[in-house]
Amino acid sequence: MRRLALYPIALLYGAVIWLRNRCFDLQLFKTQPIEGKSICVGNLAVGGTGKSPHVAYFIELLCDLLPIQVLSRGYGRNTSGYLELTKTSTASQVGDESKMLYEQYQNKAQFAVCENRAYGIQQLRSKKPDSLILLDDAFQHRQVKAGLNIVLSVFDQPMQQDSLLPAGRLREPMSGLNRADAIVITKCPKFDTFDAALYAKQFQKWPIPVFFSRYTYRALQPLGKIIHEVREVLIVSGIALPEQLNEAFASDIQIRHKSYSDHHVYTAANLEEIHHFFDTFATANTAIVTTAKDWVKIQSLLSPKDLQKYPWYLLTFELEWSDQNAFNQFISAYVVSN
Repeated sequence: MRRLALYPIALLYGAVIWLRNRCFDLQLFKTQPIEGKSICVGNLAVGGTGKSPHVAYFIELLCDLLPIQVLSRGYGRNTSGYLELTKTSTASQVGDESKMLYEQYQNKAQFAVCENRAYGIQQLRSKKPDSLILLDDAFQHRQVKAGLNIVLSVFDQPMQQDSLLPAGRLREPMSGLNRADAIVITKCPKFDTFDAALYAKQFQKWPIPVFFSRYTYRALQPLGKIIHEVREVLIVSGIALPEQLNEAFASDIQIRHKSYSDHHVYTAANLEEIHHFFDTFATANTAIVTTAKDWVKIQSLLSPKDLQKYPWYLLTFELEWSDQNAFNQFISAYVVSN
């Protein structure tokens, strides 16, 4: 009932978005093509599609070919304007996802945040004119136009079955795919459990390739006290879709969640709350598991004593592709052209 009540607002929102996009299409609003090489990783729906892991994949794939610069808004930061990430940058200053990517790839790319993408691009270009700029979540930022636009969509949340905000999760109608160069269906189940060609037919209206990716989880990485055998986990996260982390664990592992809103800013009180909750049920085989995105905000709140007492573990993953060669060739064809 609540969703039905929101449809009139969604219709109004859709009309505003249509008018905005139409003004850009008719060049009543200016769009500035980005000089040089640039790839935008975006989506039509809000949050949780896996943009940051795919940006990370591009860094790994392309860093040996040309300099890489990554520009994002820095969602959730308490600063504004253009900032380049350094070793002293905190998640609160630059956003959790930007900080996470910087810690992992600071030797392979330059990172910056700026809500004004055009200005941010100008600053980056002034430093490395021949770089490849990766735009994290800028598909709806139409004041600039990337050379290659990749739109992500979650496998079990089909765009065709979704609605515009606030009745659903769509930022704009599926007609936005007219601006895309490729679609990546993310967070897929095992590739042998579904027909990729049949799934891709949903997008046959758009003459662009459809690729499929999924997460392959790595072994847990100890951050604090080490336990002999993990049989139960408390997953601590502030991400859009925390229940999807359950897929990282075998069916005989008991799972509990301590979930916060996406991009949650952790406090000392939160950590005390987490540890207290853990103490109410934990055994010698229970681990506290968190993500890299959360860890960049949690680690500074934990004392050495906390890490000796509590078995904190980091959950990481890598991307697996249904046809990795085809996707890599598609990206490389753009990068090496001209």
